[in-house]
Amino acid sequence: MQLNDDKLREILSQNIRSARLSCGLTQELLAEMSDISLTFLKDLEGGRSATSLLTLINLCNSLNITPNELLKDFFKPSHDKAIGLTQQINLLNDYQKNAVHALIQFFINNDM
Repeated sequence: MQLNDDKLREILSQNIRSARLSCGLTQELLAEMSDISLTFLKDLEGGRSATSLLTLINLCNSLNITPNELLKDFFKPSHDKAIGLTQQINLLNDYQKNAVHALIQFFINNDM
């Protein structure tokens, strides 16, 4: 997919809106939590404005997500698998995470 400024704003606006709705937040509450104006958030979600990196990070913190989740549609499908795997691993307890880590190390060290 060839990207331009309009396409970038469109994708980011959809992802911000989707994440906000998934969290059950109103635009008003998300704007307040992210220290931006309601008008600016509406412009972001409407694809009429771009945002700074600082604002993007503030939005992510307010939505309790990573920037990867807001930017996921900018990358090739192989990145989606990695994000999905990371999200699944994050659901595990510490013991399970250690087991997954040991398994990954085993595969790396045994170059199959």
